[in-house]
Amino acid sequence: MYLFADSGSTKTHWVITDFEYNILTEFKTIGLNPYFTSEQKLLATLTEAFPQKLDPLKIEKLYFYGSGCSIEENYYHFRQAFLDFFFNAEINIFSDMLGAARASLKTDEGICAILGTGVNSCFYNGQAIKQNAISLGYILGDEGSGAYIGKLFAKFYLEKRLDPELSDKFYLETGENKASILNAVYKNPNPNKYLANFCHFIYKNIEHKQLTELVEFSFNKFFKNYIVIFNDYENKKLSLTGSLANAFKDILIKIATNLGIQQPIFIDNPIYGIIEYHRITNE
Repeated sequence: MYLFADSGSTKTHWVITDFEYNILTEFKTIGLNPYFTSEQKLLATLTEAFPQKLDPLKIEKLYFYGSGCSIEENYYHFRQAFLDFFFNAEINIFSDMLGAARASLKTDEGICAILGTGVNSCFYNGQAIKQNAISLGYILGDEGSGAYIGKLFAKFYLEKRLDPELSDKFYLETGENKASILNAVYKNPNPNKYLANFCHFIYKNIEHKQLTELVEFSFNKFFKNYIVIFNDYENKKLSLTGSLANAFKDILIKIATNLGIQQPIFIDNPIYGIIEYHRITNE
């Protein structure tokens, strides 16, 4: 059996297949990032979540694609945990960026970007990443991400620049005020995830001109910093993955068209595309 995993900030999607890549079962766990997840936590997560009806020693290959896995030194403890749990398996660990590219472009050349709580992009040659955008995280970068859009929205709300009717609606639905927002941003953990959650309200009210303009401004920044930096970007395939990309695909298509870019490929759940890539290449 083969085991595939796609791990993001909040959850990890696991799929077990047979040797012909037919899906046998699936399960989900918390997001597993080597920067924040210890070897012991990873082992405990696997022990709790791995299907009891299956024997982990029968897993022959593991393909783990995750955030924080672009540098081998960062995920050495993950490799050790996987070897302890899947004693007989060949362990393969890759970045979530490579997973998104393989899932959406398969063996074709193109540009791939992840648009979720954070943002990243790369130029992919059909097998490997050949060039990465410079990603500085939610404080210094991540233009167009959920955290970036949420930050702009919070500023408009707190500075009383939102349409009063929209501002009142947001308060009635969430109860958020200056104290709660500043406390969450400056005192609580994961302020990027907190800010990105505002995108749920924005999505539900995107027909409001002020919110449409806010999202369009953010995505124009995204294209400027993460897409048009690649040579001959107009003539390359573009794939966009992540929750934000799929939620606001109409706006992204409009901006891409204005820049002379062919309509992007949108992937909602990369894990199935990842499995298909490995089926095609038998790697």
